[in-house]
Amino acid sequence: MGFRFKWVLVALLVFVAGQPEWAAGELPKIRIGLLQHRGSISFSGPAGVTIQALRGERVIAWAPPGQVWTVRTVSHRLRLSSEAESESWTVDHGLRLLPPEDGLVALHGVEGHWDEITDREYRGILEVRRDRAGELAAVNLVDIETYLRGVVPSEMPVTYPLAALKAQAVAARGQALINAGRHRSDGFDLCAGQHCQVYGGATSEAASTDRAVAETWGEVLEYEGRLADTLYSSTCGGHTASNEDYWPGEKPVPYLRGGPDFDRERVGLEFPLSQDQLEVYLKYAPPVNCNQPAYASSSKIRWWSITPREELRKTIQAEMGDFGKLLDLRVTDRGRSGMARELTVIGSRKLYRVRGPAKIRRVLGNLNSASLAVSAVREGDELPVAFVIWGAGWGHQVGMCQVGAAGLADEGWDYRRILSKYYAGCRVVRRY
Repeated sequence: MGFRFKWVLVALLVFVAGQPEWAAGELPKIRIGLLQHRGSISFSGPAGVTIQALRGERVIAWAPPGQVWTVRTVSHRLRLSSEAESESWTVDHGLRLLPPEDGLVALHGVEGHWDEITDREYRGILEVRRDRAGELAAVNLVDIETYLRGVVPSEMPVTYPLAALKAQAVAARGQALINAGRHRSDGFDLCAGQHCQVYGGATSEAASTDRAVAETWGEVLEYEGRLADTLYSSTCGGHTASNEDYWPGEKPVPYLRGGPDFDRERVGLEFPLSQDQLEVYLKYAPPVNCNQPAYASSSKIRWWSITPREELRKTIQAEMGDFGKLLDLRVTDRGRSGMARELTVIGSRKLYRVRGPAKIRRVLGNLNSASLAVSAVREGDELPVAFVIWGAGWGHQVGMCQVGAAGLADEGWDYRRILSKYYAGCRVVRRY
């Protein structure tokens, strides 16, 4: 072997060794923020918990099975107290909570998401530390596949068909990898709520979703060799939206193009719809993929509300400021799917243009979606008595429609075909 070839070989070996963890076949690790801004945090372990100092591996105490222990902030330090406060220790930086192998740690008083469970169990390691405000935070350190076991059942009902659950697992894995680090300034990678993905820990796990995660192990979607941003939402109502329609100012993403979520021959609609067609479409759901009463309540497929004018004026004013009497509301710009991109608020003192579907939903009282129409209820020439708002779907409607995925699975589609429909041009690859 020549001298120069030897050095080339050494350089290649160094380069390979320096690749990310998944390239070497190891599972990516992830830090999930479970609790923040707490004055105290209580925990326990079904099989006991070893409590270490956060810096170093010094064992401070052993919490026997089932006992609830508490960490509090005291001045600039943390105080750990055993059950009934028969013993206590003071530490400087934080604590590491270690269950026995394959064991769990329970946190008490965790805010629920879709359920009302407030005592939740978690796999992996938990840290209790001070946050930037000097209060307490709890962080879960797990590998990404364990994390997904707590995400998939929190983001999609466990009773959905396996193909839909597997599509959800691939999409959620991509979201975790592409967004990891968005909460770096808070001391963790991702939060446990809707801002990232809802993570219910071991408490949320189920056999069906565990299987979906296991059978898609390491799989993500890529577009032209790069990790795809696999956004998803509950119910599109019949037509998904393009990313720049929902988030004004974003560059169009090639695989996040809005499109019909139905059989064209069966439904017979061509978007964009005329105003008359749109109003009928928003009121009465045709047989689209997410029109699935077995998987979604009717309020997610089509919804409506009647709000008294003065009540709606107060809601809008809280967001936009004083504009006088509310005279009318008009959708003045729409995306191809029918999603409202601009709402004009006509007041007796000012006229406001509300840009962006997310803001429109919030201004009108946190509506289910921005695929909506609005009509004033009047008596003669008087001010409106109320406003009727009706609409389609639930969520931002970009990317995969979860209920639509369930409907397609019932028709025999496998998870790869489902993913190829909602993320056109992407392919499934195994990252680790």
